[in-house]
Amino acid sequence: MTRLRIYLALSLVLAVLAGVFAAWCATHYFSSAAAEPSLHRIIHHELDLSAGQRARVAEIEARYTAQRQAREREMRAANTRLAAAIEADHQLDDNVRAAIHDFHHAMGELQLETIRYVLDVREILDASQREHFDATVTASLTDQDW
Repeated sequence: MTRLRIYLALSLVLAVLAGVFAAWCATHYFSSAAAEPSLHRIIHHELDLSAGQRARVAEIEARYTAQRQAREREMRAANTRLAAAIEADHQLDDNVRAAIHDFHHAMGELQLETIRYVLDVREILDASQREHFDATVTASLTDQDW
């Protein structure tokens, strides 16, 4: 029976680590690789921004970059706490749950800040630029080709 408990505990630890790794990959590779460069390309190369718009976009991007980096640090810290909690007890206890919650909270805040960034950029665009920008945002959120 002891051997069975060891295998169950090991399976639980591996499952949690796999979930955390998948969330990290989604946050760092799939989201940013698919959405950010495309929006960046649209904003900087396809919308034909005026000098004033470019300056305002630069301010928005600087603010967003700082916020994104802070949230990414929070997610890394939560993952570090999660690893320590799993290593300490090898079970799904309150410390593991708290670290997972902290990670999800930081990830949710990052998503909110990304939406604020999109809406802030949208606000400085003229009507025809907004049309192109909106189509791009909608397509990226609904996983459509554009």
